[in-house]
Amino acid sequence: MRVVIDTDPGTGVPGADVDDGLALGLALRSPELEVEAVTVVAGNVPVDRGVAGALEILEAAGRGDVPVHRGAGRPLVQDPAAWRAHLDGRRDDDAVRRLWHGVCPVGSALRARRTPAARALVEVVDAAPGELTVVALGPLTNLAQAMLLDPAWAGKVAGLVVMGGAFDVPGVLREQNTAYDPEAAHVVLSSAAPLRVVPLDVTLRTLLTPADVDRLDRAADDLARYLARTVRPWVAWSAERSGRGGCPLHDPLAVATLLDPGLVTTRTAAVGIELRGSLTRGRTVAWDPNDDVPRADLALPEVRPATVATGVDGERLVALLLDRLCG
Repeated sequence: MRVVIDTDPGTGVPGADVDDGLALGLALRSPELEVEAVTVVAGNVPVDRGVAGALEILEAAGRGDVPVHRGAGRPLVQDPAAWRAHLDGRRDDDAVRRLWHGVCPVGSALRARRTPAARALVEVVDAAPGELTVVALGPLTNLAQAMLLDPAWAGKVAGLVVMGGAFDVPGVLREQNTAYDPEAAHVVLSSAAPLRVVPLDVTLRTLLTPADVDRLDRAADDLARYLARTVRPWVAWSAERSGRGGCPLHDPLAVATLLDPGLVTTRTAAVGIELRGSLTRGRTVAWDPNDDVPRADLALPEVRPATVATGVDGERLVALLLDRLCG
């Protein structure tokens, strides 16, 4: 399967989520997937740091042949200042300083291509209509820009896999990837692209533990050891904050559904995002497209129904991830 990975990797950055790196590593070490390109978007980290992280991962994997394209540095409409203050401010946390001590970005001799991410997405899909699956692991700004550049683009992709959204997670108002750029999420979710959504409702049921990181660290593979070094602080920090003993595998699950669709149970639903409301802006909503009751007083959008993940075999996911990364 030919894929493009659209991502915002925070590898090696204090306080930044590392599951994008694990997901990209899984894709690179899976012979079923041919990674045609990596496009980078601002979100988990600023876009330039995300580009550097993607290049570091590709160099560790020995895959300098995979092109990396810098994408959007900010949302389509929303001012990212509050998000950046929240996400970048984590590095000042005492626990972050303690756990990331001695861990930092290592740099890479690789360089990103000059073509911007949205243009690259248009070009790679135009070169093989109906053959490319795009896996979106960060905010959806690059994908939305590609759709705005080429209104027919959504109909040319084989499919979109989106890690994003939170539909019914107690205490969670919204999920970061979709809330960072709600307008972009609206463009993508309302498009004609065949869509699979892997939401927080499911990814929070997965877990990577320190023992799993130890296995990565013992592997003979350079990429596995690189990921172990950069993942370990996040796993420890997540364990301290949540009390669950590890961190969720949000983005690796999105990639893994391409390798083993049976990892997740699914339902068919219409999916949208709220663009207004002091409490609900950026919140994703899923509903039964055949339910006529809401239509009594709601102007529901006509959207192509998506496949939404509803359950996961977490142990099977971890086994798959570690087996691929450890060779």
